[in-house]
Amino acid sequence: MKNFINFLIKKLKKQPEKTIFQGSLMRKFSGKTSKKFITSNDSLSIDAKQIFIKEEINAEAKAILKDAVNNPEILVNFIKSKGTKVIKSKYMKPVLFLIGEQTGFLPPLKGFKASALNILLNIISGAGLKVDSKTPALFALDDKPVNIYLLSHQFHLWLSYINELPGFDENTRKNFKNVWDSNVNSLEVGKLSIEEILSLKDAMARDMEALKFVKEMTREFVGQKQSLQKIKQGGSANI
Repeated sequence: MKNFINFLIKKLKKQPEKTIFQGSLMRKFSGKTSKKFITSNDSLSIDAKQIFIKEEINAEAKAILKDAVNNPEILVNFIKSKGTKVIKSKYMKPVLFLIGEQTGFLPPLKGFKASALNILLNIISGAGLKVDSKTPALFALDDKPVNIYLLSHQFHLWLSYINELPGFDENTRKNFKNVWDSNVNSLEVGKLSIEEILSLKDAMARDMEALKFVKEMTREFVGQKQSLQKIKQGGSANI
């Protein structure tokens, strides 16, 4: 994945320059939480606000998961309290497979795929979704006890989404899935616009941030559990 991100950066620098800024030809791309400037020689990302938001997301996720680690429904209820639907069904995996999705957090979809998902979710769960050409952001889960460590990855992604970090639009997610599943090569990437490549880089960053958070959370929570168990057994708490 890291090599692929480096390839994307090299691709960006080969794109035509269109804007003049401080004597250098430069292209500027702005989002709600960052600004990016690209030239043939270098790239600059001004994302102080984004860095601050990501730190807040990690702190909030950790605080919530601390309470939810032994009671995962706390996590589910928190998601619902923010207006995001959590839909469960024993048929969820095969239904999502039909439209090329997986269980977990699903950002909004549009078009035929969205209409099909709305109908199918209503059939298998009685979710009461409006049958039109778009879906709300939602969690689609199996109808069984929640695995807190698997859900925490999706929970972190959801927190990034509701805090308006970039990388969650439908086209970007499609490109990201192709890269993740190794269904894309350098020739295909060469056809992407600068905007699409920057968005793909954002999507990769969101997923890596979530994976890093889960790794750190697992190490801390499992370590605490092992320490407590050792203390109960009369041993040392050092692990």
